[in-house]
Parts: sequence; structure tokens; C-alpha cells
Amino acid sequence: MKKLTPLLLLFFCLPVLACDEECKRNAAMEEHNVDFPGYLNASYCQDTSVDFLLRARESLQKYRDGKLETGHKGGIRNIRNYLQQRKQWLLECDNYLLLTGQGRVFKDKETTERIVSSIDSVSNELERLMSVGGGIYVPTNQLGGATARFDQLFMVVDTHRTDLQLRGQLVIR
Repeated sequence: MKKLTPLLLLFFCLPVLACDEECKRNAAMEEHNVDFPGYLNASYCQDTSVDFLLRARESLQKYRDGKLETGHKGGIRNIRNYLQQRKQWLLECDNYLLLTGQGRVFKDKETTERIVSSIDSVSNELERLMSVGGGIYVPTNQLGGATARFDQLFMVVDTHRTDLQLRGQLVIR
């Protein structure tokens, strides 16, 4: 009976010592004096990350291959805004996951910074293109930088996606 008592005590105390998502969220809000939106949780952040790796990547590729070459500034502005919005969502998730001790939005700090830096690079180039000339179209000879920056972003995203697939952390059906 003496050996059973500590085991029973441990069994009943473990649930009290465990810290679930809500516990981590509340602790992070108190410790870092931040207020997280109600929708923000690890599942939402996982979905946002995967959505960027798959659907946003596909959408950006379609734009780069079919519409970028037209040089229409309206499309350039829309894609830049799209990228900025996705970056904001990803950084919000990264901050949440980091403060709650649940990792990073992409595998680690280096990967997250690489992807965000590539997003910034594309976004900055698109902003530069919007300021070129006075019309609604960018001269075709000015688009090479944007094409190269899109390709760099795709390479970084594809490398990360492949790494996740090899580790069995991303399954595409």
C-alpha cells in the first residue's frame, strides 16, 4: 500500500500540472502583457502556415507566370497587398507560437526569417515597380527583378515544404 499511495497521488496530480493551449495562452498574455485575439490558437496558425505553403504559393506562381509579364500596375498592387496580408498573418502566428512556447510558424527561427525576408523582397520590388513611369503599365524590361524575387521566394517555400514532407509533417492529398 505504501508503494501505491505515491503512484495514486502522482496520477491525480498530473492533470493539475499539465498546461494545455488555454493555459499557455493565458500565461503568455500575463507574462508578456499582450492580448491575443480570440481566433488565434495553434491550430489556426498551423492552418495559416500550410495555406501559405500550398495555396498562396500556387496563387503567386499563377500570377508570376501569367499576369506579371503584362506589367499592369493594378495587378502588381493587388499581389503586393496579398503578400503583405499573408506576411502579417504569418508574423502574428509566429509571435503567438513563440510567446506561448509552441515553436515557430515555420520549422525554426532561421526558416521563418528566410521566408519572411523573401516575402519582403518580392513586396519591395513590386512597390518599386508601381512607382516606375507614369502610366498604368510597367515597361517589360523592368520586370526581371520581380521575376527573380518571385523565383527566390518559391525556392525558399518549396525547400521548406519538401523538408516538412520528408519528415512526415505535411501530407498533401
